[in-house]
Amino acid sequence: MDYKEYVNNILKNIPLGIAITGIDGYVKNANDQLLNMFGYKLAEVMGNPISNLFKYPDRVEKLLQKGRSIIEEEVYVKARTNKIRFNVSAYPIHGIDNEKVDIIYIFNEIKRERKLANKIIDNKAIYTFDKIISQDKSFNRLIYFAKEIADSKSTILITGESGTGKEVFAQSIHNYSNRRDKPFVAINSGAIPKSLIESELFGYEEGAFTGAKKEGRPGKFEIAHGGTIFLDEIGEMPYDMQTRLLRVIEEGVVSRIGGLEQKVVDVRIIAASNKDLKEEVEKGNFRKDLFYRLNVLPIRIPPLRRRKEDIPLLIDYFMERISNRLNKKKILISEEKLDKLMDYDWPGNVRELENFIELSINLGYIANGEEDEDGLQLKGLKEYKYENLMLDYMEKKHIIKVLKIFSCNITKSAEALGIGRNTLYRKMDKYGIDCSDFEQWSVMEQNK
Repeated sequence: MDYKEYVNNILKNIPLGIAITGIDGYVKNANDQLLNMFGYKLAEVMGNPISNLFKYPDRVEKLLQKGRSIIEEEVYVKARTNKIRFNVSAYPIHGIDNEKVDIIYIFNEIKRERKLANKIIDNKAIYTFDKIISQDKSFNRLIYFAKEIADSKSTILITGESGTGKEVFAQSIHNYSNRRDKPFVAINSGAIPKSLIESELFGYEEGAFTGAKKEGRPGKFEIAHGGTIFLDEIGEMPYDMQTRLLRVIEEGVVSRIGGLEQKVVDVRIIAASNKDLKEEVEKGNFRKDLFYRLNVLPIRIPPLRRRKEDIPLLIDYFMERISNRLNKKKILISEEKLDKLMDYDWPGNVRELENFIELSINLGYIANGEEDEDGLQLKGLKEYKYENLMLDYMEKKHIIKVLKIFSCNITKSAEALGIGRNTLYRKMDKYGIDCSDFEQWSVMEQNK
């Protein structure tokens, strides 16, 4: 079994949908999980463009073409029977000469709890300004400005790249304001089908449409009365809904679908977008009058690459929090590796850094910049990036799974994995896998 076949064997055992394409975008491989998720046969996917399944927004596609990794971009995937909202990450795979040779796509279903996160926390904001960590002067001035405008009734427009913490700022503003004891209701305009946005925002009366609840249903604006409504990804809102939203801002009233009554709502509106809304206005995708109504108090959150002095602080914070949550040891980071982390641009911003630290804690080490025992070229984080760490994580999970199946019998496990005993020992040492942990695990399982 060669290395490529070995990696493919690992991918087939990962509980996430995975597709691999060439740089031309045509699918070269897909695992069973992906096929089961979307109801396709392998022959229907292989050799066809990945765009048959989904398409990234143009701005994201341009980043991918430049060799950048894409972290958890929400898209609609075309399943056999319908469209499903998924998080899709993409990681360019580089060869020994650092040429981009393939792209690995990882499909992760957006759980209902995340799409309706405000229901989980009972319409309460959980983030506060003391959870925003920074020693960057300009960023701290931004926090100061956000605190100063917290009690204002004027609308706020928060802009910034994906992963910069727009909702963290929105929740913190709410919790710092005189509305802190009232509802904080969040809705993601890009995560809800266009046909449902109107009923989600404004509610409906009994019999308004087929399938409507007998008693009707209040919309998000009614639920948020007295508090704050957070309109995330406002740039994705359909044009006709923008007109209705403008009326709410100007008149402070809403009417349910199928109803005549106008309800007065006292709501502080905070909107957010990772798009340049001025450009969207010029393209005719976003109403100019709505943009100016929303952009009364603008907050532009800088990307992590613009405040690199915060990276060590954030690493320490995530290391402490995640290691406690996972009940795993924190990782010591050498100055050399910290320099590489500082040099990296972090296109996924704080969210990508958090994911990187969590994967590293699971692995038990930070990826190095040397060639490993299997000849896989690792030239430092800038070239190595996130995708190979993801493969390491997958490999570790697969090895643990096989070792458990064979009760840590090295010979049988190595044979099942298609590698030699010595190679398996090296990988166990590399990933910090200890068979005594399995014995303890087995005892715990028996005592349940």
